[in-house]
Amino acid sequence: MRRVIIVSDCTDVAFLELCLAIEKSAFAISPGVDIRIGPLVPAQRFSEINAAFLVRLVAELAAPGTLILCVANSLRHRTERLVGRTARGDLVFVGANTGALGWLTRDLGVRECFEIEDPGFVPFGGKAVHAPVVGAVAAGKPLASAGAPFPPDAVRRTPVAEGDIVHIDNFGNAKFPFRADGLCHGDRLRVEVGGRRLEAVYGTRMMDEEDGTWVVYPGSSLGLHELGQVRARGLLDLPCGAGHRLRVRRAAPRPVRAGDQSERETRGG
Repeated sequence: MRRVIIVSDCTDVAFLELCLAIEKSAFAISPGVDIRIGPLVPAQRFSEINAAFLVRLVAELAAPGTLILCVANSLRHRTERLVGRTARGDLVFVGANTGALGWLTRDLGVRECFEIEDPGFVPFGGKAVHAPVVGAVAAGKPLASAGAPFPPDAVRRTPVAEGDIVHIDNFGNAKFPFRADGLCHGDRLRVEVGGRRLEAVYGTRMMDEEDGTWVVYPGSSLGLHELGQVRARGLLDLPCGAGHRLRVRRAAPRPVRAGDQSERETRGG
């Protein structure tokens, strides 16, 4: 059985077209081949940084031999079409050389890589070119049959800096790289994102906080941190997404006023 995972911003009938194109190509070569496709991993539209994160994320737990097809390309210029195999994990990747494959190849390395023979421009290259290659590989054809060798160091990478949002999930939680040096549970923070300044707290388990509290915490994905809002909509209503940058700073201690001091003393604080 060959498992195929599709990462794409084509989330309507185009996803089904990709699936059918893969199956048609595979069955033409080996009618009895067992292929399991999906479910779709939906990427944010026109976002290479989100596609790169999702490709790397699914690779983290994918079984050896899994094929990962990435169909997401918003670049103005046409790029090479690639098929390759990772050095670690024995995963096959297929997609345009836009940067969406860079996080994967950086972390897992490249055992072999080939540039798919270019038929020229076609309106839906994912369906017409990439999907048939996935089907052929799933049916047992070697990667080298797709085209000429391609240098692994020429696989583009989408740069990701500290604070860059790489994904916002359906709860409105943002995933981003962040160095939390010196921060402790309960530290007060100020976060700038989507044109807003948010008062937040640093925590280890966000759901321990009160409803509506903004929390920065170590997340579950690839060593990234997350920003979320406890039992609320998080960033879903803010004008931001993958590719935007947020800034996290430790909040300055609130100055103690004379009235506050006397009140604490009255309470025995």
